[in-house]
Amino acid sequence: MDSRYTYQEFKHLLAEEVKKNFNNNTDIKVHTIIKNNSLELEGMIIVEEGRNVSPNFYLQFYYEDYLKGTDIGDIAKGMAEKYHKMQNNEFGSFSMDISNCIDKIVCRLVSYERNSRLLEEIPYIPFLDMAIIFYCLVTENENGIGSVRISNSIMENWCMTVKTLYTVAIHNTERLFPKIFCPLKLMLESILNSEGKDVPEVIGGIETSYYNEAEAPFILTNNKGINGSAAILYPECLKDIGKITETGMYIIPSSIHELLIIPDDGQMSPDGLKEMVKEVNTSCVAPDEVLSDMVYYYSVEKNIIEICN
Repeated sequence: MDSRYTYQEFKHLLAEEVKKNFNNNTDIKVHTIIKNNSLELEGMIIVEEGRNVSPNFYLQFYYEDYLKGTDIGDIAKGMAEKYHKMQNNEFGSFSMDISNCIDKIVCRLVSYERNSRLLEEIPYIPFLDMAIIFYCLVTENENGIGSVRISNSIMENWCMTVKTLYTVAIHNTERLFPKIFCPLKLMLESILNSEGKDVPEVIGGIETSYYNEAEAPFILTNNKGINGSAAILYPECLKDIGKITETGMYIIPSSIHELLIIPDDGQMSPDGLKEMVKEVNTSCVAPDEVLSDMVYYYSVEKNIIEICN
């Protein structure tokens, strides 16, 4: 007979075990988090007196570890150790005061339709069939990027408007996450040959020397390869690429992390590209990383981007 705890039982027992690693004034709370594309996850947070920010520990993933044989006590100990490690660096002392956050506000691109619930709670700007949303960077190190999603209440506390938020965010995002444009093949080869997690530094900015129409498709992302689709929002980005391609281009939303760019040689079918995007989104892209099922076209002459009908 299977003696494993159910998820609900596991959740309760894990909270008790985590509590043992802290003093009596510490609260262990479980709440539902709406991730990108309306993916719902339950997160456990550790609320200590005097701490401004706490990491989310996503319980579904820890339950999977438990089902594979990891002891609940060991899981709780690992969570406590991770919490203390994060609180001992800049994460633990982070302040959400606007004076501390103003140069850390960044933006991301997400699906408008897939995030309808989330967009009721956060400031955003519509962009084609997508939405520009905002985050505040808390940590950035070898383990990745930690951030806080900016809610309507945070924006109000900062006495900012959505327009001001965007002006600040686009400047910071371009500064902190510079754009990269190069052949997809070169990017894949460089990543495979690189031991680091970031996009190799050898591929930086928009390099004319990398451009050869025969090398299409090209990739547009940022130097971290995370939420790189927002690079399309950078001022002059598409215009700069257009100066290299000298022709219009199809823009394919590969995921929230990158876009594919295909120069218009007059042979491409927008309908065929859209079918490809839908198929790839369904079979190859993680549900919370899908950006759009649409295909876009950038006109060099008009300097505008539109959805392909």
